[in-house]
Amino acid sequence: MLSVGWSDPARRRTFTRNDLLGMAAMVVSALICVVAVHGTGIRVVVGALMLAAELGLIVGRRVLPLRWAFLGVGVTIGTGLAVTILAPDGVGEVPVLAGASILPFCVPSGRLRQAAVAAVSVAFGLTIMIVSDSPAGLLAGVGAWFLAERSIEHEALQSERDRAVALLAEVEASRQAQQEATAAEERNRIAREMHDVLAHSLAGLSMQLQAIRAIAGRENVPASVTGPLDRAATLAREGVQEARAAVGALRAPQLRGVDDLQHLVDTFPGDAALSVTGHPGHLSPEAGHAVYRAVQEAITNAARYATGSRIGVEVAWGEGELRVRVRDHGVPPGRQASGVKGSGTGLSSMAERIEAAGGSLSAGPLAGSGGWQVEVQVPAAADPPPAPAPAPTPQPKDEEATR
Repeated sequence: MLSVGWSDPARRRTFTRNDLLGMAAMVVSALICVVAVHGTGIRVVVGALMLAAELGLIVGRRVLPLRWAFLGVGVTIGTGLAVTILAPDGVGEVPVLAGASILPFCVPSGRLRQAAVAAVSVAFGLTIMIVSDSPAGLLAGVGAWFLAERSIEHEALQSERDRAVALLAEVEASRQAQQEATAAEERNRIAREMHDVLAHSLAGLSMQLQAIRAIAGRENVPASVTGPLDRAATLAREGVQEARAAVGALRAPQLRGVDDLQHLVDTFPGDAALSVTGHPGHLSPEAGHAVYRAVQEAITNAARYATGSRIGVEVAWGEGELRVRVRDHGVPPGRQASGVKGSGTGLSSMAERIEAAGGSLSAGPLAGSGGWQVEVQVPAAADPPPAPAPAPTPQPKDEEATR
């Protein structure tokens, strides 16, 4: 079973919609608690305690290293218990339950985590018993324990889902590589068949037509016969050249390019988006393929090490160059990396492929966000190069026609 909640990813400084909703709920709870008590002094105390509860959550989840996050969460739980006693008609239970749901992820799994959850559950049950003046209040402790356990189970499911996304990204990349290898093998088989059967047959036909034309010339055959023979010989020679060109095209590797990035992002099992800016230029097939492979490796790495993060792929066409950035935002709060390990040579392989295409690659952490960025730059032409003029069809010699 995957250990949940005890990794130390970079803490994000941005707030999600759920964070803002939680803060709003805490503010509303503070107002209810302040209104529920009488007297300026006690209201100031209750308000300060609720403010400390909110700050404890923020500090525990966003500021302190994960190994010290339990201090902030402990402040939230403690102040919530105090507010529950001081304002029994309020909702001081809210920060207690919020802290109880987060506490398991701030403590290493095992007996220490079980002891922490049990202590909070007992303290909450005793507090409710004192406030309600009934032993039945102890049952509230069961609710706190149940909430903590459900949070752990939810996080375990989330962790398994993240791991599945990372594995799916690996499988998709492997499946695509296998498909390309299978297609290349089939193209080579067809090319061999064309070379061994069609090209040789056309070459033999060309030789026979040339021989018949030579005999017709010696026998002074009229032009009504030699004319069609000449046209047939020309067609046979052109057929040999076209068959050889088709064989060469089949044997050439089928390279992917920038136009295939949209499909790559659409089929990615995680959360990824593609944006394109600038006027598209022209890349060499090798450069386009290198960019495609770099993006594929970068988003697969993001699925491994920034599991659950949104991934952005930015394609920016500039003057004489193409820049592609792949960014993630680091592991989201309360989650951990998938645990799926790569070969360890992904970045070096990407850099070698890009440099071979005349470009450059840089990779590193994004300051202040806990994320990672891979940036690729390759030269691009404003317009595609002109197509070469067709070369005249040479007259094949007898020995060349049999190759």
